Amino acid sequence: LAYYDDLFEELEKQGIQVMVTLSHYEMPLNLAVTYGGWSNRKLIDFYLHYVKTVFARYKDKVKYWLTFNEINMTLHAPFNGAGIQGKAGELEPDILYQAIHNQFVASALATKAGHEINPDFMIGCMIAGSPVYPLTPNPDDVQAMMEKERKTLFFSDVHTRGKYPGYMLRYFKENGIHVEITEQDMEDLKHTVDFISLSY
Repeated sequence: LAYYDDLFEELEKQGIQVMVTLSHYEMPLNLAVTYGGWSNRKLIDFYLHYVKTVFARYKDKVKYWLTFNEINMTLHAPFNGAGIQGKAGELEPDILYQAIHNQFVASALATKAGHEINPDFMIGCMIAGSPVYPLTPNPDDVQAMMEKERKTLFFSDVHTRGKYPGYMLRYFKENGIHVEITEQDMEDLKHTVDFISLSY
C-alpha cells in the first residue's frame, strides 16, 4: 500500500488520472494451491476484503476501477485468469464456469461496495476482445461466428445486464454444465458495472 500511496501521489502531481485494475493475473499462490483459485466460493469474501481496503484507502485518489483483467481468459488460461491449476482443454467445464460465476458475483459485490464508499467511482469490467467474422455468407458460417462471439460477449452481458443471458443458460443445459448459482447470487449480480473496457 505504501508503494501505491507514493505512486498515486506522484501521478496526481503530474496531472495523470489512473485506472486501476483490482485483479490482474497476480493471485497469491496460496489461494491457488490451498483453495483451488476462483473455483472456490471462499475467494469471494477474500476478494471483497481486499477491494474494500483498497477502495477506502484510495477513495479520493482514484476514480476509475476495473474489477478483473480480461475475465474471459479464464476459459483459455485458467491459471492466469482464475488461479486454477491445469490446462483449459483438460479441465471440466463445470470447474471453469463455476470459477467464472464466482468472479461475476465478486465483481458485482465489489461494484456495490465501491459505489457505497464513493458514489463517484466509475467501476467497469474488462474483457479480452477479438472480433470474429464468418468465413462465408453461408448461414452455417454466420451461425458459427455468432456462437463463437457469444463465448466472449456473455462476460460483458452478465456484467452490464445483471443476469445470465438465455443463450448461455441454454448452452449450459445442452452441454451438461452445472454451475451452482444461488438465489442470493442472482440478486447480487444486479449490481452492474458503469462501463465496459476491452483489451484489444
